[in-house]
Amino acid sequence: MKSKKIIIIALVILLSITVFAACKPTSEAHYMLVVPDGAPALAVANLPSHIVADNVSHKIEKKVVSASNINTEAVKDDVEIAIVPANIAARIFNANGGYKMLAVVTNGNLYMTSSIPCEVGTLQDLKGKMVYSIGQSSVPDMIFKTLLNKAEIPYLVGEEPSEGKVTIKYCLDGSEVISQLALAKANGQLAFGLYAEPAVTNSKAKGFEEVFDLQSLWAESGDDSQKGYAQAVLIARDKVCEDSEFVAKLLEAFAANESAILQDPAKAVENIKAIYPQSALQANMTSQVIGRCNIKTVKADASGRTYYENTLKAVLAINANLIGGKLPSDDFYIA
Repeated sequence: MKSKKIIIIALVILLSITVFAACKPTSEAHYMLVVPDGAPALAVANLPSHIVADNVSHKIEKKVVSASNINTEAVKDDVEIAIVPANIAARIFNANGGYKMLAVVTNGNLYMTSSIPCEVGTLQDLKGKMVYSIGQSSVPDMIFKTLLNKAEIPYLVGEEPSEGKVTIKYCLDGSEVISQLALAKANGQLAFGLYAEPAVTNSKAKGFEEVFDLQSLWAESGDDSQKGYAQAVLIARDKVCEDSEFVAKLLEAFAANESAILQDPAKAVENIKAIYPQSALQANMTSQVIGRCNIKTVKADASGRTYYENTLKAVLAINANLIGGKLPSDDFYIA
């Protein structure tokens, strides 16, 4: 009887070892994921460093870079996966192919405030006023101009207000927009600023009033069922996309991150600063502010592709060169 017990115990141990060996990944892959600082970086704040798929442990090395450098960093030889502005993704593919679009991951964080309290009902109320804006020739810039065009509101780029038109003056970043609004406020002048979270919420302490949510205006214009527009997208090299199980697990991880950053905003920012200490993300960001950054994974299925292409069409209509002259072909989208 005793010998039988010993045999049974030995079999259980052997079975456990066999099961453990079967579950343990047999190999490892390594991928570099590069993302721009700011709201898009939040899309990877709680992304795991390893994703196991098809018995392979895929190591994800996250690299955060300044938004101004993402265009060049994303196409470096050692980078397999990247988050880039929606138009840059199309331009990269149209230039050389070799990439697929997996999902939209940020859906706009652009808002407009006024220098002094005012009654603003529609975009028509911007006529004859200055709008200080970030992002010349960026996707948000194209979205704003498309909304003006749809409302048949003429606009120009200039230094002084023009009767019957919206005058846009571009600024380097949100802090410069805020400075221009503060100057107008000090002079008792009504002017408007178009810039992004989290700078918008922080600037309200200076007495500026929010007058428009550009994401809502875009949705109301009838272009998309989503609230927002395709601001930044996740792309990967073709060789990465050959592993469909890994891609599926990666997108699941992106979706899980959405709720994690809302539950613990401080941890999300801490995670980014651990990778990129000079990040513009601030430690005091709240769940409300992060929510206004619209971090949401919209997969590149049929409806997701339509959503993304609606943004590209807005860019195409104003400056086709910003997306490489045309909409990307079917080969750009993950099967």
